[in-house]
Amino acid sequence: MDDQMGIHMERQTDAQAGIRSEARRRRRRLIAAGILILLFAFGTVINESDFLGRDRTTAVQYLEVYSAFPLLLVYIVPFCLVMKYLCSKYEMHKGDLLIAGFCGAFIPAALAGNLNDAFAEMMSHLMGHLYSDAWIGSAGTGILEELLKLGTTGLLLYVLGRRSLKEYLGIGMCVGIGFQIEEDVSYITDSGFQNADQAFPAALDRVSACFGSHWAYAAVTAAGLYLIARGSGRHHRRKGYGLILLVMVDHFLYDTPLSNSLLINGLLTVAVVLPVLLFFQKPGDEAC
Repeated sequence: MDDQMGIHMERQTDAQAGIRSEARRRRRRLIAAGILILLFAFGTVINESDFLGRDRTTAVQYLEVYSAFPLLLVYIVPFCLVMKYLCSKYEMHKGDLLIAGFCGAFIPAALAGNLNDAFAEMMSHLMGHLYSDAWIGSAGTGILEELLKLGTTGLLLYVLGRRSLKEYLGIGMCVGIGFQIEEDVSYITDSGFQNADQAFPAALDRVSACFGSHWAYAAVTAAGLYLIARGSGRHHRRKGYGLILLVMVDHFLYDTPLSNSLLINGLLTVAVVLPVLLFFQKPGDEAC
């Protein structure tokens, strides 16, 4: 009798511990969701300036600049079709990917500009005439932007409770495409409101560089995060950190004058797009 009572009490204690543990997880997830919503709200305010011209910009000028936006559909439509296919094949949640796209546009993209400017100003002050925006500034951009996208991806994955490699990749890709669209819009408006004739060339320039851009960067770093958080053993963690470092170096090199070489530009694209394809070919959640 005493043994049965002891077993019953032990089971009851375990059940209560499980309930408390689940309550803590829910509280932490709720806090993370609140942080995500707060950052999104800040981002919407910050991003507003990317759509606005100067004080005396006319309605005609707005129409001239905004008419270049549809060119971005050249990569947005194919991306959406690919994601629809991946959702059906790997049973990913379309709502998750849509949320990830908006968060990518309104969280890391909104913060990146200010942080990049602050980093460039700080390094210029410290290094004086030795500072080079093409090299030092590009290094800061590669690190800061990738960390911002990775942080957004990680926060989303935690809030949504997604755990598989394919979900990591899909959410990373959509965070990246959201970032990419917002960045392209800012480049178009920045050029177009100075000179309306430059809106279409700026849009074409952004479209031409879309294939191996932020969607691929964010997908590879998401795979790295998966290996760090869910991989087994030190080997997976080292590989995860290596993937994140690969993307930062690739992004840095792409922003330097080296990328003016067609060969180097092509190699940098292959270095980030090929891993995405390979990860999606892995059976199940195998990532090694």
